[in-house]
Order: sequence, then C-alpha cells, then structure tokens
Amino acid sequence: MYQSCAVFQTLLLTLCLGFSLKTGQCLKQKYFVKSSVCEIPYINPFAADTMKDFQKRTYRECHNDSDLVTSEFDFKLNQYRLHLHKNLARRMLNGSMGNATLECKYQKISRDRINEKPDNSYSEFKSRPLPDYLLVPKHTDFMITKCYVKDQKKQLKLLQTDGLTFIEEHLQQEDQKKAYAQQQRQNPKPSVLMLGLDSTSRMNLRRAMPLVYKYVSQPGWFELQGYNKVGDNTFPNLLAVLSGHSPNTLAKMCNVSKIGCLDRVPFIWKRFKRSNYTTAFAEDCKGINTFNYLLPGFQVQPVDYYLRPFLVAIESKFPVTKNFGFPFCVGRRLSFDYVWDFGRQFVDRFVKNRNIFGFLWSNSFTHDYYTATTALEQLFLKHLHSFEASGLFEHSIVILMSDHGHRYNTLRQSASGYYEERLPMMFIYVPPWFRQQYPHLVDNLRRNRNRLSSSYDLHMTLQHLLQLESTSLADFSMKHRSVACPSCQSLLFELPVNRACQQAGIDEKWCCCHATKTLKKNGFVRTLALAVVRRMNDHLVKRNFSHICHNFTLTHVHKIVRRLEQPADDNSLEEDETVYILQFWTFPNQPRFEATVRWNHRKHKLHMDVEDLSRLNSYNGDSNCINDKIAKKYCICKDSIRTIKRTPKGTTKPTTPRKIVEQYGYFSGLK
Repeated sequence: MYQSCAVFQTLLLTLCLGFSLKTGQCLKQKYFVKSSVCEIPYINPFAADTMKDFQKRTYRECHNDSDLVTSEFDFKLNQYRLHLHKNLARRMLNGSMGNATLECKYQKISRDRINEKPDNSYSEFKSRPLPDYLLVPKHTDFMITKCYVKDQKKQLKLLQTDGLTFIEEHLQQEDQKKAYAQQQRQNPKPSVLMLGLDSTSRMNLRRAMPLVYKYVSQPGWFELQGYNKVGDNTFPNLLAVLSGHSPNTLAKMCNVSKIGCLDRVPFIWKRFKRSNYTTAFAEDCKGINTFNYLLPGFQVQPVDYYLRPFLVAIESKFPVTKNFGFPFCVGRRLSFDYVWDFGRQFVDRFVKNRNIFGFLWSNSFTHDYYTATTALEQLFLKHLHSFEASGLFEHSIVILMSDHGHRYNTLRQSASGYYEERLPMMFIYVPPWFRQQYPHLVDNLRRNRNRLSSSYDLHMTLQHLLQLESTSLADFSMKHRSVACPSCQSLLFELPVNRACQQAGIDEKWCCCHATKTLKKNGFVRTLALAVVRRMNDHLVKRNFSHICHNFTLTHVHKIVRRLEQPADDNSLEEDETVYILQFWTFPNQPRFEATVRWNHRKHKLHMDVEDLSRLNSYNGDSNCINDKIAKKYCICKDSIRTIKRTPKGTTKPTTPRKIVEQYGYFSGLK
C-alpha cells in the first residue's frame, strides 16, 4: 500500500511539472524559487519523458601507447625538465626494427605578435634536437615534440608526436612570495578558479554526472538553484559574468565584430590583475571559442597564461578526431584534457604562494549532446580530485558553472525543456578560512541558494571578492557595477526575497518566474502563428538577408502557452497585451522555433523581436551562407535546402511546400 501511494505521488508530481504548469494545482509542489513575484518549479531530472532517450555514453581513449616525452617542474631550479623515455620506445617497437634508434626533436610554439588577428594564428620556432634530459628554456609557453625511429639505412619514421604546456615564471618568485604572505596576514583575499562546462543545466548534472553532483554537495559548496541565464547562447551569458555587459550595452562602447573591441571590454580578469592576481584563461575547441566564434578575438593577450595559441597550433598540426560534434581527440589527447591539465599546472605552480584568478571552459563533450556528459564523469571527477590534491580548495573560491542548459533537440523538447535551457548549473565553493573569517557573507550566500539570481549577480560577486570590506552595493563605484544591470548585486549580499526578473537583469524571454497555461489550437492560434512567420519574413528583408535566406512557410504549431500574469516589475506591456510562448515548425528544412511574443487583443497587434527567436533543433548545415551570429539560428540558406519526406515504403523524396501542408494538415499561406 505504501509503495502504491509513493508511486501515485511520484506520478502526480511528474504531471505537475510539465511545460504548462498551473498555479495552485499541485498541493505539494516543490520549487527552486518561491516568492510573491517569482515561482520557479522544481524540475525532476529523472522524469519519464526525459529518461526515455537517455543513455550512458562510453568514454574512449585517444591512444594506448606510453608517453615518450614527459615534463616535470623542478622547484629547486624553478624550471621545467623534460625526460625522454627510450626504454618505452623499445617496448613499443617490440624488436620490429632491429637496431633502430630513437631521435626526438622539439619545437617551441608561442603567440603570434605580428598577425593582425593573433588569436587565429601562432608562431613556431626552429625544430631542435631533444636530449634524454632537457631543462626547458625559460619563457617557453608551449612545445610540440616529435620522436622518430631511425633504421640502419638512416631513414626516419615518425613514432610519436605530442604537445606540452608550461606555466613559466613571469615575476620574481621571492618578491611575489613575500608580498603574498604580507597581504594574507593583513587583508587576506581568496584565489578564484572558475570551472565551466558548456550547455549543462543543474538538472542534467544530476542526471548525467551523479558522482560529480555528490562531490559538489559536500560541505563548503552552495548550489544556486535560482540562477537564471540572461541570454540565448554562450557569448551573452559569459559576457555578463566576465564583464557585466550585455551585447546591447557593449555595442554602445564598440563594434564587437571589429578588431580591438574585445580588448576594450572591462573583463573582470583585468581588475584581478591590477589587484596583483596572476591570471589564466583556457578553452577547448578553437572553432567555437567564446570570443573567437565569428569574432576577431583579442589583439593583446588578455591574461598572463592563455591557452589559445597552443590550441590553434595543435588543431592545425595534429590529427583531429571528432566525436559528439566537435574535436574529441587532438593528437594523442582529449581536447578536454588540454584545458584541465593546463589549469592544474597553473594551480600547482601558484596557488600556495600567490593569489590566482583562472577561467577554464570546456565545449567538446557537452555542447551538442546532453548524454555525452555521462562519458565525461569519471574523467572530470579525476580532475576535481587533482585540483584538491594541489591545495586549490584550501585557498580558493571555486565556481562550477555553465552558460545555459541544452538548447536543441531531445532534451529541449521534453516537458521540462523550457527550464532545462534557462537554468544552468551554478555551484560556489567557499574554503574553510573564508567561512571562518566572513561568516556573515557565507550566511548571505546560503540564504541566496533559493532566490532568483543571474549572470550579472555572479559578476558582482567577483567584483565583491576584490573589496570584501564592502557592506552594500552603495560601496561599489559605478565602474565596478554591472553596466547592463545596475541593480544587480553580489551573491555574498542577501538578495531580496521578492525579487523579479527585471531586477536581476533577466529579460522576459528568459525569465522562468511566471506560471503558464497551455492553450488549445484554434483560429486565434492560427492568426498569431501566421503573424509571427510574416514578421520573420519581413525581418529577412529588413536585414538584407532575403537574397540568401529562404522565406519561411508555417507548417505546424506544436504548442502555445499563455503567461497567466503580467510581471509586476514590467511596465512595458500595454493594456490588453498578453505574453505568449509559441513553438512552431516551418518550411524549408523543417526548422523548429520558439518565440516569446506579445499580442494586443484590442489592436490585433504583434510585438516580437525576431533576433530573440529560440531554435529548438540544430541549425548545423542550414546557415553556412551567413556569418551573423544571431541570424545563423534562423536563416535557412537558399543553397542548403534539403527537406525530405519519407514515403510509406521507407524511401525518401523532396517535399514541396504544398505537400508539407498536406503532410501536417495545416496551413501555409501568409495572406
């Protein structure tokens, strides 16, 4: 009997957590956030519609041979040393080449200081012989090694190539140690390390990486369950965290597509650097790096230790194996591992003798496939334990985060997909000494776990860590406040209980606070959907895209919901205006869209921003003809039309607009 009751309660809770949540229908409804102006419902990570397509992925090794060249840091000499393991080469050859000998060479790699866009290039130096033991020349950041087998005829055969990174000393070590020790005695400040996995909601972390979730549930960790994204994709969300800007406020400063603009942005690592922190930034998958995808990147190296030149070099020089949509193996190693090994080197070298700020970000596993995270769990857990062994958690504030949840395909189209996309994971670790010295700040962080927060609040938290004597937002100068959200504040200050999205810098499009009601498809829905598609076509003309992007034809309305109440803090809604969220498919190529729109029932007037459309399935292959970051999600290039229809016998043939209408039993005209 008790088991039956438990099953019934679970089913009831699952039903109440669908996309069309209604206020007051679930008596025992759980919430991530619950206040008079914001209710974000608890989402069950293991709901049936989410788990039906969920499967664990297998982790694949990139190589099965041993490292012929390894490096270690000699703390006495304050220099890296390379070791050449000839004995391992003999085992690898297994006597197959008789009296063959091993010859290795190394080649220094550095940032290209001449190229107009140095982020897209690298400098390589003359190849030199590698002896059995080599003290790495100082001021060497990166290196590529190649080991050859030389047979009796003196012919060389490449046996192994590898890439190595070095965290070299840029400052006088003893002076730095003394300054650090004095500061920690007088006014201690924590080091800060930010660890990011792209496209990972807090629900998917629990679902796909339960052991990692268990790790970040230990004492000292705080999960921000009301953390809501502020933009569509990676760039606006990380821009908010790292600079306090939105794309709109940044546009008033400079054109981000122009060379030099990103160098002018007040990234938080600049303030950490001015406060005598040593800084680092590493990100995998060079093609989609946050500040390089359809952007020119940085002209001036942004931080002290920057992985980008090495990443560009190895993806150009090494064999690249793709898996889960992006570079998986780059040479002998995981693309993912280059980032975290670089981060561990950085922590190993400095965390015990100076303040550090590091930002480590990975795209390779998690960007396109939400189940791929399962293959990553043991490896990522290993890196967390490695950071722990290095003393990171004794000295540092550690932030495990994402930019947003999964935005496409299966998970996004589940009942909880709306929330999955908008609620990225956010965990903050506070070391014991900080908890002891600043208990009031930690108490505030604890209270904020279930209050609405945003990327701009995280930015203000980073600002706060550099002026811990502050007692309120009023103590921050205007240059240290978020430009895009002046009312946003540090998570180490208590956030208002009744906080609305507008106060947190979250646009209505991304706000998870308001209950909705699913509507039946009727004549009004048809009118609204046609108006949306007409606006999309008008937008193509307005942006001068109509010559390369195909016009849209509506084929199907999947779902429409109405916001049950107007946000109390939003004065932009007109009288008789209602907010609707519409999911619909169009022709050609059957893209799936979600639009948050306003409809004035008295004036029969639509208010929407086409640039804010969400794409619910991947646009890979649809928009290669265009380089506009935002337009890529909705442009269907005329040279990429590939829509097909399956016949009853399983064959395929092109589908015309008329047959699309017949197939869906819906409408296509825009008149």
